[in-house]
Amino acid sequence: MVDDGSDDDSIKLLRRCETEQVHVLALPHNMGRSAARNAGAKLAHGEFLVFIDCDCRPIGTHFLATHLQMLSAGNIATCGPVTGNGDGFWSRYQNDASARRARQHARGHSFAGSTQNFAVHAKIFRQLQGFDICYATYGFEDRDLFARLSQAGTLGWCTNAIIEHIDLLTLPAVLEKMHRAAGESALLFSSKHARAYRKLGYAALDTRLHSWLRPVALLLNPALRAAPKIDRLLAHSWLPYMVTKPIVRLLVALAYMHGTSGKPLHGNKSGLDTPSS
Repeated sequence: MVDDGSDDDSIKLLRRCETEQVHVLALPHNMGRSAARNAGAKLAHGEFLVFIDCDCRPIGTHFLATHLQMLSAGNIATCGPVTGNGDGFWSRYQNDASARRARQHARGHSFAGSTQNFAVHAKIFRQLQGFDICYATYGFEDRDLFARLSQAGTLGWCTNAIIEHIDLLTLPAVLEKMHRAAGESALLFSSKHARAYRKLGYAALDTRLHSWLRPVALLLNPALRAAPKIDRLLAHSWLPYMVTKPIVRLLVALAYMHGTSGKPLHGNKSGLDTPSS
């Protein structure tokens, strides 16, 4: 386990989990997702590496065995579904997102997975120098690695190796993440992997590529101010999912557009209550 420079009691809690097989690497300061994961992989001695986010947990007892089976069958890396926790809106939304990634993967777009649920041959990972630490801000470091892996071999989709995302999601937090990802990380990814950027659908929302989207983003900006209120409505099960899902997807797309144009999502400029980093 890697603690990426936490400034709370996280490291003390993690130390309690240490065993002969489980070690904790405490980084002296926050280095970002790419560098932190690379640091952990550097200390690993096994033939395979498995990555899981700290707010996720495997479902069932065959998670590792399923990944291993596919890695032993000729795949250089594997990824699998990420489900939600419970039966509320965000659980269903995450399940739909995972199903969409599976369909993209089936069409040959193996850069569509998530490293929340990811396994890889350690040798291949190191040959590719792991995650690109140039992705210093949030987003796209996983898609970049998948794009490079797909050029080196076959990536498998482990349908039965499932990860449950247990962290509580809120609409303002999701919009903030999309806004952040659309900045430097998206710009770097689109310059390195233009085809993948288009296939994933992000290019269609990038105002740097489509200048006509800028006035559209400005026109729809007031809609983002309603995010906290909409988030409270999502908790009510009586609202049809067929109504709430397109509204959320529209706001997510709008937040991404604003991120590509450099427009802020903070304070009284947008009205969003954004989480601290």
